[in-house]
Amino acid sequence: MATPSIKTILLVVTNAAIAIMWARVLVTMAQLALDGVEDHEEWCQSALKPALRDAIAFSFIEILNALTGLTRSKPTSVALFVLARASIEILVGPELPCACWQHMFTGFMWSVGEINRFTCFTIDGITGGSDTAKSIRYSVGPVAFFLGTLGEVLMLIKLLFLEDPTRPLALHYFIWLNVILWPFAFMMLFKQLLKQKRKHFRTLAMKKDN
Repeated sequence: MATPSIKTILLVVTNAAIAIMWARVLVTMAQLALDGVEDHEEWCQSALKPALRDAIAFSFIEILNALTGLTRSKPTSVALFVLARASIEILVGPELPCACWQHMFTGFMWSVGEINRFTCFTIDGITGGSDTAKSIRYSVGPVAFFLGTLGEVLMLIKLLFLEDPTRPLALHYFIWLNVILWPFAFMMLFKQLLKQKRKHFRTLAMKKDN
């Protein structure tokens, strides 16, 4: 049996770590229902928000992996993806009630998408390439990505309609600009994801024909 390369070991370890951090977010959310938490806002501030921020912080490892050539991902695309989520959670999140459904929905879809993505990456690294893992990733990924981005836009819209007499007019229009432009940035990444999905399933079909 061939010894795994340092590159493979690094990718498996970092991908597994990111998947675990996002799984922690889902476990934290599950505690809300299982423990019968009464003060949702206090629970969100003390438990969910730290878990989300830790998961986002770990996600920056993906940028480093792309920059150092450990993955074939474009560093600019990865950075856009990670920084968009970080800006939503760090800049928009504190302006909204932490336990509002828009924030909860967004965090949930981020978690589902990233657990799917990085668990499949980890399996891929361990097995040396798994068609099953790729098929799951490309089946779940686009749905989770679309719904996660929808949640981000809904958070921005909620922020727009929160009354804040101290908010400068320029900032108000800047938020509107983000609401309008956010879907366009999403479409760039989404089209790339769909292209990868079509290529994967086309390759699978060719293998079956042969």
